[in-house]
Amino acid sequence: MHRFFVDSKNVSDEEVRITGSDVNHIKNVLRMKQGDKFYVSDGDITDVTCEITEINSDEVIAKIIEEHENTELASRIVLFQGLPKSDKMELIVQKATELGASQIVPVAMKRCVVKLDEKKAANKKKRYEAIALSAAKQSK
Repeated sequence: MHRFFVDSKNVSDEEVRITGSDVNHIKNVLRMKQGDKFYVSDGDITDVTCEITEINSDEVIAKIIEEHENTELASRIVLFQGLPKSDKMELIVQKATELGASQIVPVAMKRCVVKLDEKKAANKKKRYEAIALSAAKQSK
């Protein structure tokens, strides 16, 4: 079953409202219809199974069928990773997220070859966050 992440403000007691790029993904890529089921998480506490009740042009409304217990690990895993060359960091972020790391901290070591200015660092951060979100959607 597919998994989507939503803002906690879009989750009520009985329904979930999905907006943004996930609407296009549900409608046009996955071609889901009313009655199809999927998982929704707000990234913190809520993890529920939903069934689509309504698909609009800018939002998908689904009723909550079942709430699941929090599947987070009992301990937090924080990965401090020295900056590798090339695009290896993207793979590290992806795999660490899939394995359950709750936080990844890139560290510039004394003998590190990679040097980032603030603009590059901001762009890399956005890219790594997108990769982590994608990996989290694929893992359970």
